[in-house]
Amino acid sequence: MPGGMGVLLFGFGLAAGILGAYTATGFLEDSAGLILSVFLSALLVVLILGGLVFALRKTILSRLFGHAEVALEQIADPLARIADRAIERDPGGATSAARDLVAMVLARYAWIATRRWIIAALTALIAAMAALAGTALLFKQNQLIAVQTELLREQNSRIQEQTQLIQTDVQLAEASRNAALAVEITDIAAELGKVVDRVHGKGLDNPFNVLDPATDLERSLLLRIVSISRALMPYRFLDTGLHEEDASDGLRRALQRRRADLGDAYPKLEAYFGWADRPDGTYLVDRPASPERGQLLRVMVSSGLRNLELFTFTGLTLDYAMLKSTDLSLITAQQARLSYADFSGSYLVECDFGSAILENARFRRAHISRTRFAALTEDQVLPPLPPQTAFAITRLSGADFARATITASDFSGAALTAAIFDGALLDGVNFSGADLSAATFRGTVILQADFAGVSLKRTDLDGAVVFGEDFLTRLAQTAAPDSFRPELFRLDPLKAGALDGMMVVQDALTPEDIAARTGGAAPFRITRIGEFGP
Repeated sequence: MPGGMGVLLFGFGLAAGILGAYTATGFLEDSAGLILSVFLSALLVVLILGGLVFALRKTILSRLFGHAEVALEQIADPLARIADRAIERDPGGATSAARDLVAMVLARYAWIATRRWIIAALTALIAAMAALAGTALLFKQNQLIAVQTELLREQNSRIQEQTQLIQTDVQLAEASRNAALAVEITDIAAELGKVVDRVHGKGLDNPFNVLDPATDLERSLLLRIVSISRALMPYRFLDTGLHEEDASDGLRRALQRRRADLGDAYPKLEAYFGWADRPDGTYLVDRPASPERGQLLRVMVSSGLRNLELFTFTGLTLDYAMLKSTDLSLITAQQARLSYADFSGSYLVECDFGSAILENARFRRAHISRTRFAALTEDQVLPPLPPQTAFAITRLSGADFARATITASDFSGAALTAAIFDGALLDGVNFSGADLSAATFRGTVILQADFAGVSLKRTDLDGAVVFGEDFLTRLAQTAAPDSFRPELFRLDPLKAGALDGMMVVQDALTPEDIAARTGGAAPFRITRIGEFGP
């Protein structure tokens, strides 16, 4: 029995130890000395108590039961006396003998029980000590695993930092290579300056130059321009955190010093201007770009080369060109290769990008006026580009026009799949025949737009501001058949003065202009109430 009790207590102690090692590590760490002291003290108390009981057992048993020691054969004497007194019909003697028998039995049982208790207590304490030792080992193991985990986490962090540094080094190496090639752009600018002096004279009274690349440029210079455009490659470079494409960015930087003192005024300005802060740190731009290709185009335009078709025909490549905050007017760039180019914050006036490749190009916060992005018919293609037997589609998939102001511009027949017009202003925009599948118009202000024959599959108009309570009905009737589902949207009347809180509206139009464009129709906000489904 003592051994079985010890095994049982050992099992309970081990289970409690494992549970404590995993769930009470803090308590065990803080109280390990106290727990050990308690166990050792209990063990010492049991040993002392057991020793005293063993040493004084005869005295204790004599005082309690009148017998110091009782053997089994001693119990036979009172039993015999009980039998004798019963035969002799002596009740007093039988009672006395029975009393002696009970005292002997109790004395023997008390000593056996006490001995068992001492043995069981010692066994249990030793078993608990063994379980505590296992707990201590588990606890130590958990501590070591925690330290190892922290070291691995730190190692992973260092590896990630190292990877970022390696990527930065690679990008900076590419930047260094392009910087060496940028010297060639300076030489080209000098050569173009000589051509301007030859064609328009050396006076600076007429800053608006016009050169005909077919007649005014030597073939060597034309091919030089084309070859450098192809030699320059995109790369990621340091992002300063300044937004040159945003005219209000200077105000943002100025107000940040007093941001804590502005209360809720700063969040209102953030919503109005569309500001977005980023965590402190060193960052690269979010995607590869080529400032050198952008600089090359600026040099060409400033020297008077406004018709790029001959360069495009020869192989000019302007993909990834960085053209933020650039003024481009009266430019023809039909079929130009401008994928991933960045025109954010630029002013594009009376430009022709018909049939150009502008996939994933950015026009964020741009001001676009009287500009063509439309597909071209055969008679609209400018020489020396080869005429097309059918529409030459302008490729604008993924193009980003967020918060842009677009007026009197033509996107008819263009491929605008997944294009972004969030927060933009559309005033007199022609989308007829275009593919706007999966495009987004979240928060877009649509004053006047032609959606005749437009594919609107999965096009998201959530939050768009439109005019006239029948807008969704008219859109369903004019869009490509079965491409627009009006039941996924509803119109909610716009609160009075809500248009005053939209920067794209305030910067471009007066209330009188809005009334004239919309025929006095009431403004509504579109809310998407259903999912597009599979």
